[in-house]
Amino acid sequence: MRLRFRLLWIIFTSFFKKPIVNLDETVIELRVLPNDIDITKITSDRYTALMELGRIDYAFSSGLGSAMVKNKWRPLATFNTIRFRYPLKIFQKYQLKTKIIWRDDTTLYWKHTFERKGRIVATGYVCATLMDKNGVVPSKDIIAVIGSGVIKSDRPEIISKLEDLGNLIHETQKE
Repeated sequence: MRLRFRLLWIIFTSFFKKPIVNLDETVIELRVLPNDIDITKITSDRYTALMELGRIDYAFSSGLGSAMVKNKWRPLATFNTIRFRYPLKIFQKYQLKTKIIWRDDTTLYWKHTFERKGRIVATGYVCATLMDKNGVVPSKDIIAVIGSGVIKSDRPEIISKLEDLGNLIHETQKE
């Protein structure tokens, strides 16, 4: 996590934020800082780090963060991808919206939306799980900690496409 000051800010402000319920989405107000950019725009790798920050904010806002500390659960992102539409330039304000869109037995599927002035500038998806000393924490245990939210029973089409892409990449790693 390279965003230490932003991370500390997320942790500090979590004590004053209204907790989310029912698997709501979280929103972080951000600004592109000089260390976020290459020459003119935010760097591609920074988006991935910011998505991680979004999941940390979600964990603290939902009560999952304290359960992770108590149970010694460690996060593990197993796959992520992002689609860029418009660049974010230095000092521009934007929002990062984070929510869980699906779960299977072991994985939570996260959607991260970067917006500026109501326009989506990038969308990222992350497949992630939590680990403990015995291995993968079942996602039903994670959802139980977060709250009584219900994830739609209809599996979003994007989940199948993400799994297909993940499997394709996995196959090429065997070559």
